[in-house]
Amino acid sequence: QEVAFACLMGALLLLLNGASAFAPRSTTILRSPLHPAQLSSISSIWVEGRPIPDRAAPSSFRGGRFGTYLKGEEKDEEKEPREMQNVMQQLKAFREMALPYYEESDAGRWLFAGMVGMTLLNSGVSVAFSYIGKDFWSALGSKDADQFYAMLVKFGGALVVGAPVSVLYRFQREQLAVHWREWMTDRTLQLYASNRAYYALERGQEIDNPDQRIAEDVRTFTAYSLQLFITVVTSIIDLVSFSFILYSIQPQLFLAIVTYAAFGTLVTTALGRKLVGLNFEKLQKEADFRYSLVRVRDNAESIAFYAGEDIEGKLVSDRLSQVIDNRRGINVAQRNLEFFTNAYQYLVQVVPVSVVAPQYFAGKIELGIVSQSAGAFNHILNDLSVIVNQFEQLATFSAGIDRLSTFMAAIREADFERPSDSPLMQLPNSKLKEMDSELNETDIAPIALDSDLTSIDLVRMSPMDKVGSGQQQLLDSSILNIREMALYTPDRKRTLISKLNVSLQESENLLIVGNSGAGKSSLLRAIAGLWTAGEGTIERPADADIYFLPQRPYCALGSLKDQLMYPSLEQINSDDYPDGHRLSGAHLLRQSFSDEDLLAVLDAVDLSELAERAGNGDPIKGLSAVLDWSNTLSLGEQQRLAFGRVLVNRPRLVILDEATSALDMVAEAKMYQLLQNMGRKAISKGGVVSSPGLTYISVGHRPSLLVYHDKRLRLGGEDNHEISNIEESSLDTATNFVSNL
Repeated sequence: QEVAFACLMGALLLLLNGASAFAPRSTTILRSPLHPAQLSSISSIWVEGRPIPDRAAPSSFRGGRFGTYLKGEEKDEEKEPREMQNVMQQLKAFREMALPYYEESDAGRWLFAGMVGMTLLNSGVSVAFSYIGKDFWSALGSKDADQFYAMLVKFGGALVVGAPVSVLYRFQREQLAVHWREWMTDRTLQLYASNRAYYALERGQEIDNPDQRIAEDVRTFTAYSLQLFITVVTSIIDLVSFSFILYSIQPQLFLAIVTYAAFGTLVTTALGRKLVGLNFEKLQKEADFRYSLVRVRDNAESIAFYAGEDIEGKLVSDRLSQVIDNRRGINVAQRNLEFFTNAYQYLVQVVPVSVVAPQYFAGKIELGIVSQSAGAFNHILNDLSVIVNQFEQLATFSAGIDRLSTFMAAIREADFERPSDSPLMQLPNSKLKEMDSELNETDIAPIALDSDLTSIDLVRMSPMDKVGSGQQQLLDSSILNIREMALYTPDRKRTLISKLNVSLQESENLLIVGNSGAGKSSLLRAIAGLWTAGEGTIERPADADIYFLPQRPYCALGSLKDQLMYPSLEQINSDDYPDGHRLSGAHLLRQSFSDEDLLAVLDAVDLSELAERAGNGDPIKGLSAVLDWSNTLSLGEQQRLAFGRVLVNRPRLVILDEATSALDMVAEAKMYQLLQNMGRKAISKGGVVSSPGLTYISVGHRPSLLVYHDKRLRLGGEDNHEISNIEESSLDTATNFVSNL
């Protein structure tokens, strides 16, 4: 079943051989509303953890799989824009994306078998109607009234059986398409989220519009695959059935149709090659146009402050112009193709009749045979003219395979757990372990991407019980250890930090300062496991015990309660986090909060009126209110809400990247006092911490932040860094500054 499926689809793809070679090359579009002249200032290139020949010097890419060129650095990627895949590459990609569904899904196999069965029945109905039609027209030609009415009765009986078969055949095909799309979309989302591949793809920016590829290209792939598969199967069945009928009537007519169909296929392929490339560009240009509109919507306030509506309108119009130009090109290509295909289809009406007409006029055959031969001719011609009749769909399908397989390959390269030669839809080992509830969080993360490259070893400590549980002993009270660490830019051309050693104890808080570009944010990303270009070791808590507060917090789609409980959602239950899952404990903790507890959290971060406002005076109802929170809340309110998330999650380590930049000094003081109060809940007995408190690391520039930290790490570039205890004099100055507010 699987081999037949791949072979039949391969036959269709091979009919397009050479078409992609004539498609115009597509260039990578940086998803940004910048003017084209500005795009040269920053561009990105996909790398595979190794140098790419003819694109960069061997020393340009060492370490991570993504490199980002900054203005002034070498960038040669525009010399070699990526072309569409050739036919054999597309066939291989199709097999890797299509077969896993039928190998892993029992329901998929049953639906597929049912669809094949209905296809056979539907073809049988067509053959039956061919013979009924022959007798019907023969009775009419011989003026045999009894036979004529008898055939009407047979036709009615066949219609009662045949019509439901046709309906159920289409229904079965659509059911399979829906189920396949659901399975494939779920699998794609799993791979997209695995080991933060989505983050790596966004940093690399080689793949445009991943949302469109997941939502639209997957749907197109499954729908067109089934449509073309059915076309091929039906064509083969009809070809065998009606070739026998036609050959028995007139062998010359059978030879004529083979010649006619071959001629039509060759001409159509030659005229329609351009459509393949144009359809490939269409998908990309339409998605880029939609994305430019989304950018305006998401940044409406900033654009309004800058009075940038004119330039944004022009940029959107430029992308619309690309869409229109592409559409016009498709229209011209379709016009040229249809000049031939329309004439080709009109000739079908007279060619078979003209061949058998002499025999009919000589009285050697009946009128019914003329009708049957014309019908058989049309069936066989459609079977042999798949390229002529389906060329535009094939062109779109070919472009869709290219876009989707390129996306899946990029996900594979972004996931350090997946070998570069693994199948496109194969889950990484950690996902398989999660599915089997066997994941062990204490393992050392396999960050290294290539044996020839260096990377940061991220060691996750064993997860601990939350504040106040007192059930687990922590013999070593250290919360963060950084040993001989070096950080590089993604292309490894510049060293940001070198020979950094930091040791932080429980409830000992660190402030990181330094000039812009010194590597402060890069250091935070390295601690979080998002930045791997470097050397050395970072030992820190498990993922469930660490929480990150960025300068602009993320507001999830959902209710106010969802914002506080993120990354859990109100509608997600414990079944989504089985025992052994790396987030199961954290999820259960968040789910333990009652509505009253959450209202108390809002009150603690000075957002008590938010629930009342969202619920029209009813705070409980307000917790379930679903709004566009990123636009409803000011940046200051979002930052306070992020501190509320810390109170709900109760992590061991919090990382704050200028998390109070939009707050005034009084609000900032209150937020940090909440963190300090959580830190003091650590219980120490004889040097052993029996219940972990909270430790935080901040990046910031305000002098007032000194009050809330014990140590300061000053970064000045490469090995120019210094870690020290905050001096009493500095602390007194900062304290006086805060107290005088």
